[in-house]
Amino acid sequence: MQKLWLLIFFLALPSSVLFSQRVEIIPYPDAVSLSADGCGKVYLSNTDAKVLMEHFSAEFTPDKIIPVKDGYFSGYRLCFTSGSCHPQAESADWIQILTIDQDAALAWFKKNSPELLSYPFDGLKACVGENGYKMADYKEIVERYRYISCKMYRQTIAPDGSETDEMTANIQRAVLNMSGKHEAQYVSVSSGGVFSNESSNRQNAGYNSVDEWIKCFEYIERLGYVTLIEFNEPATVPF
Repeated sequence: MQKLWLLIFFLALPSSVLFSQRVEIIPYPDAVSLSADGCGKVYLSNTDAKVLMEHFSAEFTPDKIIPVKDGYFSGYRLCFTSGSCHPQAESADWIQILTIDQDAALAWFKKNSPELLSYPFDGLKACVGENGYKMADYKEIVERYRYISCKMYRQTIAPDGSETDEMTANIQRAVLNMSGKHEAQYVSVSSGGVFSNESSNRQNAGYNSVDEWIKCFEYIERLGYVTLIEFNEPATVPF
């Protein structure tokens, strides 16, 4: 009988007493989901990692805060271990917040993957020689928007129906708009492709493809993010 009463007692206890519960995290107000469907474990933000670390620390009181440095990313891992001192406890529940050092990222890409830096500007480069547009003008615009390849972008659906990031999708849209065709003469950068210049096919004398590219870069710049927020489990999403 005593064993039966003990069993009833434990069954009556709230699960939060019997088992440690994960911290239900709501992403920071300016954060957006990396995925197109708005769900998942990874979010993007333009708030610095230190500010986010202080915000989450004040809201949820982590057991450990570990500085993280990973290439041109730096930030923090906040660990929620329910007070456990076990060496592997930090893997139980955590938030990792990393911000890009854009100058360091730019230097890394210049050394290791320069084609990824030049990729957004291939269509613009094809305009050199048209309407008095010079290589010096091209270089000035590239310098102005040099960081767009160093940022992170949400996933979305490209005009060709494939899943890609918002930067790539908007470049494809720009090519489609400027070519005036249903299919852009476009080959993905992964296969070493470039944009073909078909602006000469435009019959509108007032049309300026360079201005269109600048509008495209300005829009892409607003879509980019510099901070990655990663949860070990899907966060509680407020929207």
